[in-house]
Amino acid sequence: MSIELIKELTQLSGPSGYEGDVGDFIREKLASVGELTTDRIGNIVCRIEGSDPQAPHLLMAAHQDEVAFMVSDITGGGFLRFIGIGGWNPITLPSSPVEVISESGERHYGIIGQLPPHFIPKGEAPKVPTIDELFIDIGARSMEEVEELYQVGIGSIIVPYAPFKYNPKGEVLFSKAFDDRIGVAALIELAHLVKEKGVASTLSLAFTVQEEVGVRGAKVLAQSIEADAAIVVEGAPADDVPSNIGAPQTVLGKGAHLRIFDTSHIGHPGLFRLARNCARREGIEVQEAVRKGGGTDAREIALAKGGIPTIVCGVGVRYAHSHNSLISLSDYRNLVKLLFAVSQDMMNLE
Repeated sequence: MSIELIKELTQLSGPSGYEGDVGDFIREKLASVGELTTDRIGNIVCRIEGSDPQAPHLLMAAHQDEVAFMVSDITGGGFLRFIGIGGWNPITLPSSPVEVISESGERHYGIIGQLPPHFIPKGEAPKVPTIDELFIDIGARSMEEVEELYQVGIGSIIVPYAPFKYNPKGEVLFSKAFDDRIGVAALIELAHLVKEKGVASTLSLAFTVQEEVGVRGAKVLAQSIEADAAIVVEGAPADDVPSNIGAPQTVLGKGAHLRIFDTSHIGHPGLFRLARNCARREGIEVQEAVRKGGGTDAREIALAKGGIPTIVCGVGVRYAHSHNSLISLSDYRNLVKLLFAVSQDMMNLE
């Protein structure tokens, strides 16, 4: 199931606030697994009853949305100005391909453009552009053509164009949106595994929305969810590329990411020890990490209902929040194994 599931999920379009296609896919995959509910903001929860009513109720959450763009203006010459939905590094954007989605759902291929180097004044050094200095070229020749022929207007959604690729030699997957469709895929696989084998704890598998624009879905989820512990499952930025940030803690192919700390959340020590012990007992490769930045849905979930013991785990993603990123399939498999092992062992939560 793994590779095809990941491919299908990452190739769906689901910018923050526009996660409908992703939500439909999740409901289709989990319709026969557990009780499904969807709230008014778009969060989906799949509840799978455990065999022991006394066992702790475990929440696991992954977010549906991806970083993307929105048309903010159309020039007289038919170029599209845009804003980012979620966090982008503008240095990665020039010449990147995108798809602009029309009112009818038709997709128009385009390229993110900037002023060519030929027109930079002599003696002036090239600089990193801001998003305000970039534009999207879909081949239109006027504003009227954009609006009438292409049916694109202010507010139209723009998504990265990045075909899925798999290299079996290194078991490496390439695509967009691993943050956080890889977490969504892991929870879908876990749901079917739990349905087949059973666990003592009742599981609530939550698929949140609008994480990339301020964990808004998690804020809504936190108002209603009842759980004794929670695991937020993420596509975690890998730090194993050439840099000067120190020794890497999330290396592709070295295991699932198990986070101790980031600036929005401190992992619960008891639940962290439980996850670590499960990994050691089952021979599951994990990598423990302390992050100096970043943030996840754990920020809201950990503070819900008087406090829910929460940790973050996931899969390392190289080049997260860009058009093209890559992950290790073995890291993903280790993540699914870890989630299942923890769900089996919740009676040992301290």
